[in-house]
Amino acid sequence: MTKKTQSEYIRQLQRFLYGLSLFDPYMPRVVPDGIYGAQTKNAVISYQRKNGLRPTGDADEKTWNMIKNSYDKETAYRCKPEPLCVFPGGGCIVKPGEKSETVMFIQLVLSCLSAEYGYEYGSEPTGVYTDTDAAAVRKLQSVHGLDETGCVDVVTWNCICSDYSMFCFVNEYKK
Repeated sequence: MTKKTQSEYIRQLQRFLYGLSLFDPYMPRVVPDGIYGAQTKNAVISYQRKNGLRPTGDADEKTWNMIKNSYDKETAYRCKPEPLCVFPGGGCIVKPGEKSETVMFIQLVLSCLSAEYGYEYGSEPTGVYTDTDAAAVRKLQSVHGLDETGCVDVVTWNCICSDYSMFCFVNEYKK
């Protein structure tokens, strides 16, 4: 292992330990500096004791994997989800006849929002932007006070995303 690689490895371990300390007040805080000093060793020992490992202070493969898995598990449920960028950009306009993955996503979201906006949307997503899709988009544009073009530009896209986020929030709240 080169010195740089070893330093990066240590810094990553320290980031995991620091992250775990945010959720466990008994876990010592570590400053991710890439140096395996007393602070890092004490945090590793603390983690090893808490998780039934021999408290050596060494981040061997088993300890490393357990720390990483603990970090992944803690952050998976406590962090905001990563955004998914599906729309290709500000200059893009989705029009009838277009075929793309973006269209497929739009169709899936329109299907979810159909009951909310009171339009019929019973077709399976195909990835081809149809007149049915355009009619649903016009309804959504009408609700938001936009020009009812039936085409999806960045402003319409943002309204679709905002409405879908609210739809998901409300449905989660109902559970």
